[in-house]
Amino acid sequence: MQAVSRTALWVASMRAAEAARPDRLHDDPLAAAVVAAAESIPAAPPGAAEFMAVRTRFYDDFLLSSGATQVVVLAAGLDARAFRLSWPSGVRLFELDLPELLDFKERLVTDTGLTTTCSRVVVPVDLRTDWTTALTAAGFSASSPTAWIAEGLLQYLTEADRRRLLDTISALSVPGSRFAFDHMDTSADDRESVVDTLARIRDMGAEFVATVDDPALWLAAHGWAVTTDRVPALAVTYGRPLPDFMDPAAANATALCTATLPLAGQPLR
Repeated sequence: MQAVSRTALWVASMRAAEAARPDRLHDDPLAAAVVAAAESIPAAPPGAAEFMAVRTRFYDDFLLSSGATQVVVLAAGLDARAFRLSWPSGVRLFELDLPELLDFKERLVTDTGLTTTCSRVVVPVDLRTDWTTALTAAGFSASSPTAWIAEGLLQYLTEADRRRLLDTISALSVPGSRFAFDHMDTSADDRESVVDTLARIRDMGAEFVATVDDPALWLAAHGWAVTTDRVPALAVTYGRPLPDFMDPAAANATALCTATLPLAGQPLR
């Protein structure tokens, strides 16, 4: 499989490990099947699975609280939210990613017999090119409020591709839309544990840019109200503080952001 798919396998293996815990923050019926189907998956560094569990729960909570009936998962990878979350009635969820990765995922879904808990639409695209045409053709409505997520995506994009993606999301969003994403602060560049993790990701062949200019500032300048959470604080909120051996400064370097396009008359907060 291509390099980006190898990182998707890596994330799935960490989600499978989390699902096996009695105090798990999420369950994932597809993750174990992914691990069983993969020939080999690089080992995660210490603390990575705990970090990933918090990040996953953040996006789960965002989607279920968004109130949107139209959801777009950018770079969906082996994400199983269409199958594992208890969606309210009427939700249509679009999964966007590379064709070969989505084909692999579809085979696993068929083999495991999973059924969706929402209306799921698969859209094979490359997010570095024009993807709005395919999304619209698949039934996306630019006149309806949308809940967007870009989980672990912005770190893989160049500055130009990242700005193009944010431009596109803004152009397709109407007031009431929400957008959740994560990014790494530049402070992560000096943390040994982060450098080690980035080296492992790049060894998989992924074009990992890592730290980026703050996209929250860009979104705020374009009318979005943005709030930011940090992984260690969220871990405490979820009742699962990060292990003591983890570098708190490194964990704090990842920002988990929620952006809202306010309705008319609503102030920016």
